[in-house]
Amino acid sequence: MPSKKAEFAILQTLKQCRAELVQDFLDKNPEIYKPSYRHEYSPALLKLAREKYFLMWLSKHWQIFNKVSEDFSDEEKRFLEKNFAEVFLKLLSKWNIVKTTDCHQKNLGHDLLNDMQATLSRFLNAGEKADAMRNELEVTLEKNRVLFDRMIKQLSEENL
Repeated sequence: MPSKKAEFAILQTLKQCRAELVQDFLDKNPEIYKPSYRHEYSPALLKLAREKYFLMWLSKHWQIFNKVSEDFSDEEKRFLEKNFAEVFLKLLSKWNIVKTTDCHQKNLGHDLLNDMQATLSRFLNAGEKADAMRNELEVTLEKNRVLFDRMIKQLSEENL
């Protein structure tokens, strides 16, 4: 059974992460709001950008946990880490990321978060490049249309 001190450390980690999440929304963090404009015509990319933010938020739990647990002895820290892993895996399972609460899979959950974050970043970059290339194509097509119209107008004026 976890000690009160260990339970407090786990709750403190969860509280701090939740507070950061709320503060990011209150502060209008660009990581949350920019994708709404950047990907307004691409719902799939918008969804991925939002998922990326939440994956980054989830991965912060371990960083904050490591800070909160610094003052514990090595033995206490191992015990605390095991208990936090169980809580963290429950949190991940609520987000449909890991479908287990087996604390031996804590590294899998953490690695999965990092892998998903990196993959989403690469996918978003590829999507943004595709949007940029699509925009460039639209500009080129419009430019060619205008040049063609000018040419027709010029030729028609010359023939008058």
